[in-house]
Amino acid sequence: MDIYEYMEGYDREFDENEFDARLSAAMNEPDFEMDDIFEDFLHEYGIANAHEFLKQLRIKKGMGLI
Repeated sequence: MDIYEYMEGYDREFDENEFDARLSAAMNEPDFEMDDIFEDFLHEYGIANAHEFLKQLRIKKGMGLI
């Protein structure tokens, strides 16, 4: 999966929750790979690593934000 192509049109600065929900959906795709390209993608949006992102998702899902 090309994470950049999948996430085209989504901007975390515009709507963080929508961006995170879309990224979460990408991670559930059968051809998703948690590789260096994905880590680089996270870094570009100010997310330190996949572990931090997953933690943010759990919090947001628990609060009903996504």
